[in-house]
Amino acid sequence: MGDNQTANDTVTDEDELIPSAQVQFWTYLVFQVPSLICTLYLLYHLSFDQRLRRHLHNHVIMVLLFLCLIILVVDNSLYLDGWRIGHGNSFPFSSGVCLLWWFVDYGFYGAVSVFLAWASLERHIFIFYRRQCLATKCKVFCVHYFPLIVISIYLIGFYSFAILFPPCENIFYENYLSCGSCPCYQDVPWINTWDYLLNGILCNILEAFFSCFLLIKVIWRNTYSTRRFNWKKYRKMTVQLLSISTFSLMINLPQSLIIFVQVIGPGMANFGSTAEPYLFYFTGYVILFIPFICLGCLQELWPKRVFCKLRRPRTIRPMTMTVAVVPLEVLQRKYN
Repeated sequence: MGDNQTANDTVTDEDELIPSAQVQFWTYLVFQVPSLICTLYLLYHLSFDQRLRRHLHNHVIMVLLFLCLIILVVDNSLYLDGWRIGHGNSFPFSSGVCLLWWFVDYGFYGAVSVFLAWASLERHIFIFYRRQCLATKCKVFCVHYFPLIVISIYLIGFYSFAILFPPCENIFYENYLSCGSCPCYQDVPWINTWDYLLNGILCNILEAFFSCFLLIKVIWRNTYSTRRFNWKKYRKMTVQLLSISTFSLMINLPQSLIIFVQVIGPGMANFGSTAEPYLFYFTGYVILFIPFICLGCLQELWPKRVFCKLRRPRTIRPMTMTVAVVPLEVLQRKYN
């Protein structure tokens, strides 16, 4: 691991944020607290409700929500503190805080893209190949649990090596937001290319491809195919994934394509430079809104007190029946 250095530089006009720090602070703060509450609410029920926990398609959602929780608590909180002050942060500056910030800011955001790409592929298995791929416990482990374990180990190993133990020297800037936001691995060509192309651009392209293919295949099976397809059984998991993927790809895919053109295009280093800061700003909204999208697709977890007025059940009241008592003498006269 290279030695870390600290640089005390002042913020210049070139480092002005787009949008301004005040706009970013208030817009993020409005959604930060509700998103954090929603994330904790979902993680609690998905972790401790056995009926929800045993559904395999909820496991990758739990992973995504855990990543969102760490980003909200660590990354967003540090950014909000910096935007509130205008430059730097209010807490004592240290290289350990900078490394933690970078690890969450780069590693966890990268992990969200990788797991979304895997989720878009895994939904095909759950919907169309469940009997072939998930018939036994061994197949469930190999097809479902093992990829989640491998992806997690890969992401932890890669970003630990790139950020915590890089083959270069990290330099931290005390008066800059996110300590300058420039881990030295970005100056190592093969590591930087691997991160941007594989963990970012390729995952976004695969997510878009598998999501579109899933939508087309579901429509075909439900409308034109003669094979039996129980749409009601898979509607929830399909809508859930497509909602998350659509929202994330609206922001992440254009940013990835801009970076891809800048990297491979000769003389295209300034391509999309005007739009890129705004796309980077909106990237945070993917994390802020993923919990709300997940909650919207899990109607069984909607707070009943909020939505009870939307569905008022009919009140069933006991029916009172009056029985007329006829004297015995009247009956005897009638039948005699």
